[in-house]
Amino acid sequence: MAEQLVFDLPQRIALERDVFLVAESNAEAVALIDNAAQWLQPVQWIYGPAGSGKSHLAAVLANQLRAITVEAAALAANSEIIGILAGDTGAEILVIDALDEMHKESEETLFHLINQARSGGVPILILSRSPAARLSIDLPDLMSRLKAIPAIRLGAPCDELVAGLIGKLFADRQLRPDARVIDFLLPRIDRDYQAMGQWVAAIDAAALAEKRAITVPLVANVLNCHDVVTDGD
Repeated sequence: MAEQLVFDLPQRIALERDVFLVAESNAEAVALIDNAAQWLQPVQWIYGPAGSGKSHLAAVLANQLRAITVEAAALAANSEIIGILAGDTGAEILVIDALDEMHKESEETLFHLINQARSGGVPILILSRSPAARLSIDLPDLMSRLKAIPAIRLGAPCDELVAGLIGKLFADRQLRPDARVIDFLLPRIDRDYQAMGQWVAAIDAAALAEKRAITVPLVANVLNCHDVVTDGD
């Protein structure tokens, strides 16, 4: 029998009982979130591909501070933004998610929010898939502001991190599959936390239904017979 994997990754409590694993691909972004109360710059930016953990990190932040999270596409129409601009929401941080999908009518609102943050207002964390240089922004002053914001790239999860996440998801179900199972899964599933959780749940259900151990053949059968759809970010 192959030796079981041992995951020697730093761990931090996130979202109550969840565990957020730290690896090279996300260490800088995690440090930014951990030190949100001491930011030297009032507007920060994390960008990276879908599934890299941006939304999960924002949720960790919201568990530490009083946060308001707004989709960039809804900035101009969100009533909470009026309260933030007026300074009467009690929010400690504003998270603007999915900046890539911001509508043109929201550009001026974002411009005012950034200016207010720089003048001592509510700090802002921006999340997107692309950096400022790759965004389509019509308002020149806003583009200038965006390019001046410190930005951290969140890399796609590395093998070490994905293996650790899969191992944690199995462990949450009191399961300790053979190391070969995780090695088999690594190149075959989406590197997205939500999708990984759904695959582990499907594998667990199949093992229970068939009264079998979790082995590579069982996992291969589950992968061939199931579809997992996720919009996690």
